Amino acid sequence: MSETKRTAVVDTAGHTLRGDVAAAYLRAIAAGMPTGGVDVFQRTMAEQKALYDRYLHGGSIAAYPTWHAPHVDGRAMDFHTTTAGKYDPSPAFTWATFGGIGKDKPHAGEKLRINPFGFYRSVPSERWHLEYDPKLDKHRGADLAARLKALGFANLKAFQKANGLDPDGIDGPITWAALLSSLIITTPVPDPEPVPVGPVDFRAATYNAQLQHFGGGSDSADATFVDEVLNASVLACQEVDESARNSIREATDCKVWAYKTLGIFWYPGKYSNGPRIEIDFKTAYHGMIGTELTSLKNGNTFVAASVHIRPRDAFSSAAKATAGKKGDIAKIIAALAKYPRVLVGGDWSSDARAQMQAAGYRLVTPYVDTYDKPGTQRLDFIFERGLDDRTGGSEHPTSSSDHDGMVANLTLPAPISTT
Repeated sequence: MSETKRTAVVDTAGHTLRGDVAAAYLRAIAAGMPTGGVDVFQRTMAEQKALYDRYLHGGSIAAYPTWHAPHVDGRAMDFHTTTAGKYDPSPAFTWATFGGIGKDKPHAGEKLRINPFGFYRSVPSERWHLEYDPKLDKHRGADLAARLKALGFANLKAFQKANGLDPDGIDGPITWAALLSSLIITTPVPDPEPVPVGPVDFRAATYNAQLQHFGGGSDSADATFVDEVLNASVLACQEVDESARNSIREATDCKVWAYKTLGIFWYPGKYSNGPRIEIDFKTAYHGMIGTELTSLKNGNTFVAASVHIRPRDAFSSAAKATAGKKGDIAKIIAALAKYPRVLVGGDWSSDARAQMQAAGYRLVTPYVDTYDKPGTQRLDFIFERGLDDRTGGSEHPTSSSDHDGMVANLTLPAPISTT
């Protein structure tokens, strides 16, 4: 048989895959995977040779040009994941890798939504490369039976004989290419096997970056500290200049909502978000910004908020400062009371433990001096309610600010089943 007879066209642009792989790809689309968003389908041998030659001269890694190379064979696809050097997954890749972490390289045991359709991430260094393995395909048999019935054949051998194929009863690439070209049907595809829902571990941090006109460090220093040291998927920032917020966002690929000089950052590859939650303490730098986040891995929700309580110099007397700080904290507690799971980090300007603990919160970062001015000043904390604390947190100093960064290692419980 010629090479073209073992392949099938999968889109209006004329891209092809090996016959059985093409059928699996079309089944995934029928189950809801968006069309498009794939940069590479099948390659010709000439294209593979050119890529390999480029690799030998310093280009990106490429498979040796043989007929069994994944793209030459037509059993692999490269999904779009990067634009201008930044992670920018296509809707198809986001759909396919639901249940795992598409931004990361493949890891053992990941359970992706596309796995039951036969595809898995086979190249350790390439998050975008998905390859077909018929042993993983849970829908191939049902699709084959439906197509044979629609075409009026009692069995596969009868179809093969009628189409001039070797009637061996094996649904190989050539047979699938013939099936796809014989009849275009929409095969009912059962929902993919659900990804087991369990708790999700994550890392949260809070960081008073110190505004530059107060003596804070450079934007790049803040961004490097946040990205390489704090390394959190949820970050509460205070005293962060707009330019520093932008630098942190670009370094981490996080989404950020700003309010005054506060920011709440989260990684959109792990969470979707709800509306803004704001509190105004009637000064230029103090208040709260938060949002309800939904884990894309287990579907449960929690509120993440960044707060900056007013300091002593915002009040006319020590007595008024004590009362005012307690009032600020009370407003935060009231605003977040309706949410069952909350993470709130920030500069509390005081020891907020008793008031927060009375409201059901737990301190999940060390109770230590986080400010480099003389005296013992325990100011920066993360409190949680409804989450689980795995380690007790950690403190991280930086020369970019007069405050240390604080990290909490938390777990978002699995949602309670209603069935």
